[in-house]
Amino acid sequence: MRRLAAECGLSLATVSRALRGEAEVTAKTRQRVREAADRLGYACNPYVGQMMSGLRRGQREAVQGNLGFLWWDDAPGLDSSHAGAMRRHALARAAELGYAVSEFSLRQQSPAALVRVMGSRGIRGVLVLSPMTAVGKSHLSVKLDGFACVSIGWSLYSPAFHRVRFDHFQATRLAIHHGKKRFGERLAVVVDTRYDRRSDRSCRAAFLSHHPGGPAAAAKLVFDFPRLDLQKLRRVYEDGRFAGLIALNEGQLPRALFDWFPREHMIYLDDAGASPCFGRVDLRHDLLGRWAVDQLVGTIQRQETGEPEVPMTIFIPPRWVPGPR
Repeated sequence: MRRLAAECGLSLATVSRALRGEAEVTAKTRQRVREAADRLGYACNPYVGQMMSGLRRGQREAVQGNLGFLWWDDAPGLDSSHAGAMRRHALARAAELGYAVSEFSLRQQSPAALVRVMGSRGIRGVLVLSPMTAVGKSHLSVKLDGFACVSIGWSLYSPAFHRVRFDHFQATRLAIHHGKKRFGERLAVVVDTRYDRRSDRSCRAAFLSHHPGGPAAAAKLVFDFPRLDLQKLRRVYEDGRFAGLIALNEGQLPRALFDWFPREHMIYLDDAGASPCFGRVDLRHDLLGRWAVDQLVGTIQRQETGEPEVPMTIFIPPRWVPGPR
């Protein structure tokens, strides 16, 4: 590292920080150091660096660094059981890996001020939570070129960071797999087009491709929300064309539906678990938080910053939860 510092005309401390990808070193300087390291054949091992840093400070367990959790909304989902679970597990996983966390809201600071604050706190990686209520693609205006970045969810369209997502396609397939055991081909779905659009219409695609009656029959059993025609849905039900109904959650459905449709025939794709139903899919908000932190820490250790050339996507595997009997 001393030879590398001499080659670059920089101090040993600056070279060390540049190799670790710390935001307080400019992107131009980090690039110059990395190019020189490639020429000299220098390979940085972040695990050894962390161990030696701890030994120099006389600590057995050194804090690995600081992370920033960047929430699109005003608060990090404390009022929502799902978002709250994701947040709790993300914070717990960060603590397990030895990282301190600072949380920020996009609504409370300007983009430039946000970057300055995160840089002053020595934050190396940023976890971006896409807006929970977005019905389309979102674009982030904050310049995060100096940070390792990972996004959660579907709706952040640009920059295209590494991301961790729910697997809505497999969630719908799982609902069909269990639903057909009880209802056979008589399965219908209420697709919320607003949210299905941001997940590349994966719910609709899974229903058409995995419905036991085939794509042609399935296409006649797809009902769009919010343009849901409740009278048409009832006619199709009374004609005997479906007996089980897949939907996002009970809260999105009109209450009048349950005047004639049995709740125990419902299959939910994202329900908190309190609603009576045949069964539901657990999207695993706990894994979403934990795996997102794992992905972010891995990005830091690979010394990747900003928008990657080839973004990596990790899908969270859903699981089936039978309804109360």
